[in-house]
Amino acid sequence: MNVSDSALLKSGFSHADLQKLKNNIANYGGSLDSVTHDLANRFNASKWITIVAFIVLALTLVLASVDTSITLAATLAIVLPFIWYLTPAKLAYKSWRYRRLTTSSEPR
Repeated sequence: MNVSDSALLKSGFSHADLQKLKNNIANYGGSLDSVTHDLANRFNASKWITIVAFIVLALTLVLASVDTSITLAATLAIVLPFIWYLTPAKLAYKSWRYRRLTTSSEPR
């Protein structure tokens, strides 16, 4: 897939977002295609980690003691924002949305 600046701008990326992606490419190599693909994968991983964490929390609330539930909730309140900070959530979401739109519109 060939990713262009104009395609990314049309899909919701701002000029500042594009500059961040280009700075990343300049520092670490790669292409817009590989960067958007990697960010989309990171978004999916973070999304599933969050979903599983909340399922575990819900099960803990039902099955475990109040002290255990409070401890787990506090831990998740600390850990989940850290995970989303490492992911660059805004760029990752935009990349995931772009990849989803482009893969669903491609002829098979």
